[in-house]
Amino acid sequence: MRKLGYRIALFALLLPISAVDATAKKLKKEELIVLHLKAIGENLSRKNRVAQGSGSMDIRVGGQGKLNGRAMLLAEGDKLRTTLTFGHVQYPQETLIRNGDDLDIAYITPGVRSQLGTTIWENFPRLAQEGLYAGVLSTDWALLNLKKKRAKIRYRGLKKFEGLRLHEVDYKPRKKVSYRVRLYFEPETCRHVASKYRIAVPRAAMRGLTNISSGGGAPVGASGGITPGSRTVSNDRGSLLGQIGGPGAGDDPTDRSTVELTERFSDFKEIDGLTLPHLYQISLNVDANTGSVGHWEMKLERMSHDRKINPKAFAIP
Repeated sequence: MRKLGYRIALFALLLPISAVDATAKKLKKEELIVLHLKAIGENLSRKNRVAQGSGSMDIRVGGQGKLNGRAMLLAEGDKLRTTLTFGHVQYPQETLIRNGDDLDIAYITPGVRSQLGTTIWENFPRLAQEGLYAGVLSTDWALLNLKKKRAKIRYRGLKKFEGLRLHEVDYKPRKKVSYRVRLYFEPETCRHVASKYRIAVPRAAMRGLTNISSGGGAPVGASGGITPGSRTVSNDRGSLLGQIGGPGAGDDPTDRSTVELTERFSDFKEIDGLTLPHLYQISLNVDANTGSVGHWEMKLERMSHDRKINPKAFAIP
């Protein structure tokens, strides 16, 4: 890993951004990283980041329903907080807090996390601590300092991702995990546009998504609430509160389902000398045997840097 860090630094000195046509050929992994960091901007050492906007949650398969609300992202060093506030009795918020090596994902009812929260907590441990969760919106983005992360990366060439031809990279954290991480970069710009995390879990542990009950929520507006037209759907596979169990929840290793968590980044804008995504989307896909898909979204309308953030924002309860 030290050798890779040295080679990246050398490429950064010797390689002008125009020297490689990233759209026309495969790249060496060192070239891709250098071009990616240049695509973010020259001033990568911003102390912190504050972003706010609107948020939503949408159940697309295995139920129906959508919640709208507010979105907030705070990042400072190796600290991160993402919050979607819906104000609904069954789903008041979705909050993840990383403070160094510690992580907390808020319960949506006493002792119960949402399916998204449980999936990250149980199936994709160390995603936030590795600096992968939220991509370049995190001030501890994994590719900013590979030497520090001591991760292994492998460039896989230009691959198809959702109909697009993108640079694909395998990322293996220093601490061994049971899931696969693949990162995707736009050929024209080398911007990081997607991450996909995949794991196989016992099928007996799976529960599907249903929609939010239509009662008890806040009205539609700034505080969130039910989108008109949402309705209750009966679903024997479980409810929004149902959880996806981690490895070991079943006995038959051949009877397993695939869980995919996908992050997408788009609507890139320049702010304070950095080009950052202002649309952040997360999709949870449980394979066809259970047919469950949920979608969470942050539209970041205001973003700023180097502001004073109350340390309590990153406090782990």
